[in-house]
Amino acid sequence: MRMLLIVLCFFSLSLTGRAVEQVEGVWEVLAGCRLVSSPINDGDSFLVKYGDETFTFRLYYVDALETNVSYIDRVREQARYFAIPEEAVTDAGNLAKDFTRKFLRGEFTVITKWEDARGSSRNKRYFALIEKGDQFLSIELMRAGLARLYGKPTEDRWPGGVTPRTFLGRLKNSERAAQREEHGIWALATGSMQMSGLEALSAATEASDASELNGSGTIPLKERTNINTASSLELQTLPGIGPALAARIIGVRPINSIESLVEVPGISANTLAGFSHMVITKDPPPPALTVAFYQAELDTYLDQEVTVRVASVAQSDAASPESFRSVVLQTAYEGEDGGQITAYIPDEFYESFLNYYREPNREFTGLLYSREGEIVMVYVRK
Repeated sequence: MRMLLIVLCFFSLSLTGRAVEQVEGVWEVLAGCRLVSSPINDGDSFLVKYGDETFTFRLYYVDALETNVSYIDRVREQARYFAIPEEAVTDAGNLAKDFTRKFLRGEFTVITKWEDARGSSRNKRYFALIEKGDQFLSIELMRAGLARLYGKPTEDRWPGGVTPRTFLGRLKNSERAAQREEHGIWALATGSMQMSGLEALSAATEASDASELNGSGTIPLKERTNINTASSLELQTLPGIGPALAARIIGVRPINSIESLVEVPGISANTLAGFSHMVITKDPPPPALTVAFYQAELDTYLDQEVTVRVASVAQSDAASPESFRSVVLQTAYEGEDGGQITAYIPDEFYESFLNYYREPNREFTGLLYSREGEIVMVYVRK
């Protein structure tokens, strides 16, 4: 009996005391977290306890307003964004802080890749999504009109989650609902660019908005300037950036976050606000379910079965293995081109394959394979 109790106690401790892996770039889901009262807590950044450890997390995608004037440049930038008095910024920031505190009562789940969320805080911070029940804190802040769509997005699907494009669309829809109903800060921001343009939005803009990172910009990711790879002349096309500042930016690369550009001598928060919606720190990944997506991670996907979304199929005269025939598949995802690839189809399925995939947006699963130096897909006979 005593031995049984010892085993049970050990098993219990092993469950509750699991160490956090903290591997940057690898998703980790931390269930059963609790908020820790701390002076650093605000609407989008807060101290969290998980097991016996504490961490500071900052929300992906959204930016809540400042709670005090310690960082006056940020207060002024937010005041300009919403076209409100500076004192209204901190009022709204404290409302967001209180909203977050109430949302995080009890236990909640943190979803993080341990990406460094550098900022003005002295504490090490990590970007995260916060989920409680079936709600995400970032979406609820947007719905309440207490944050803006302005910040670092996720770059891929988290465990059990949706694509970044889908999540961004939900955030944008929540923001528009708050604007229409004048919730939170939007009750005061009637003179802002966002509110003045709200009525002009059409159904056609819904899809393009999903490619935005910043509520103040309308530039698709693929058309933005990569701050880490752009030449000096390319950097000088940005508002407020001349030869000297371009040289300083190049000198401090790699740059991990747009917000950190204010650490470059000569770039103030005002300067950054003028071009932050025009730049990115890394090229966006190729669209999912496309040839380009898998070729970008060829070491991972080669000799594995992968799924592509077929935009069109064409017959091909290219040489193929015995008992196979060749086709060319054009791939795309949600309207974004993803490149083409030769696919080998068994003779007995060739005609039916062509007929089936003439209807666009159907998915095909095959073996990603290297044949004579060319990357191809192979229809696997079952």
